[in-house]
Amino acid sequence: MVSLRGPVLIVEDDPDIRESLQHLLELHGHRVLAASNGKEAVELLSRLPRPAVMVLDMTLPVMDGHRVLTARNSDETLRAVPVIILSAAMAGMSARDRALYASTYGVAAFLGKPADPEQVLQKVARHGLPAEDSTAGVPV
Repeated sequence: MVSLRGPVLIVEDDPDIRESLQHLLELHGHRVLAASNGKEAVELLSRLPRPAVMVLDMTLPVMDGHRVLTARNSDETLRAVPVIILSAAMAGMSARDRALYASTYGVAAFLGKPADPEQVLQKVARHGLPAEDSTAGVPV
């Protein structure tokens, strides 16, 4: 397992999916924060420690995923948090549209629903900010 700099932020309004993702990630040693709507997600993004990665559904109550991405991108510090979109709403997008969306909103990866648990773990490990190596700069 890759050690991440901070927790994984799950933003999902369906409690069954949110709890399943949380259980999966915790089972594999990740710390997890969870939000059931976009407003909660933005509040959690602003707290310390910052998440190492955000797994974001796009269809959310209170504030949708697009607005969460806009809020994240308006703050230079929050913009550094990688985003993995986990949403049925994005499943039909072409590769070209995904690339355009990724470059516009700074999205690291896309997963459709239902997502394969191994793919979720792989994307989190690949795109999450790694823990800083405490031995960096120490002569060996």
